[in-house]
Amino acid sequence: MPLVHRQSRSTPSPDRPWPDNQSASLLNSEHEIPLRYSVTTLAWAQTATQEAASLLARFENVQGIANRMSAFSATFIGLPYGDGGPLGEGVVGRYDQDPLFRFDTFDCTTYVETMLALAHAHSVADFAQHMDDIRYENGVVDYVTRNHWPSLQWVPNNIRNGYLRDITRELYAPLNVKVARAIIDVPNSYRFMRVEDLRVPGLTPAERLQRTEEWRAEGQRFSAQEATIDYVPIDWIMQNPSWVQKIPHGSVINFVRPNWDLTQSIGTHMNVSHQGLVFRRGQQVLLRHASSSGSKLVTEVPLLDYLRPFVGHATMKGVHFLAVE
Repeated sequence: MPLVHRQSRSTPSPDRPWPDNQSASLLNSEHEIPLRYSVTTLAWAQTATQEAASLLARFENVQGIANRMSAFSATFIGLPYGDGGPLGEGVVGRYDQDPLFRFDTFDCTTYVETMLALAHAHSVADFAQHMDDIRYENGVVDYVTRNHWPSLQWVPNNIRNGYLRDITRELYAPLNVKVARAIIDVPNSYRFMRVEDLRVPGLTPAERLQRTEEWRAEGQRFSAQEATIDYVPIDWIMQNPSWVQKIPHGSVINFVRPNWDLTQSIGTHMNVSHQGLVFRRGQQVLLRHASSSGSKLVTEVPLLDYLRPFVGHATMKGVHFLAVE
């Protein structure tokens, strides 16, 4: 599945019974953060904020970004996969008012984003700001500035802002690295937005139709662009399995499908279909990720075991690696 947003044609997650939006700051002053960081309701915001505070306190003595990501991410193993994209722009969202952060469900991207933000944070407000900086271009919270497209936006923007470093060519000889290319047709992808994809409670049917048309029109501000991303072929890795020992603890891994044709479902081609984290435990190299297939849970599995079924695969061709900074 694409690791994007409501533009994926995955089944949206069931509507949650959000009450009307409330313009109130968080009640717990010890962990108070600005409303723009809160989620759709005050009660939900309190729960998520208190959980963030508890997590940060629990692992405050863990040193190093990679070690902190490992500690935080392990606590969520077994949680359900969030179909349709579990995060949005919160109460400020024009098209998607799902929470800005939460800890009860993840998709593959929000799992990576949340662990990276937690690892860098020392307070709830700090965590919330890191979430904004990771998820949005220049930290500006808006659907149109969200890093929806991995090889076009998410990867280059998070390299540019200093969270990640591309290490694919550092790990493997240039002869073993290939380049995926795709034209990401962002304007056309907006034309595929549907009324049922809109995540704004309280609108009448007529208002939902009008808002969806407005949403589709947002695509006019973009142009189709070529995006590239390096990858190491899965076939080569499985023939040289010892090379996975080179992957640093806490790396981000992107699963690459070069020029993946999704024009019939979301209106564009893509290069990346999935994302996760790589950790080391002794000699084991493990993939920790929110999986949309199988058990549909946050799981941990030996990386080579996960890659093995993709040898000779028609579309899934390789993996790309980013080190945390």
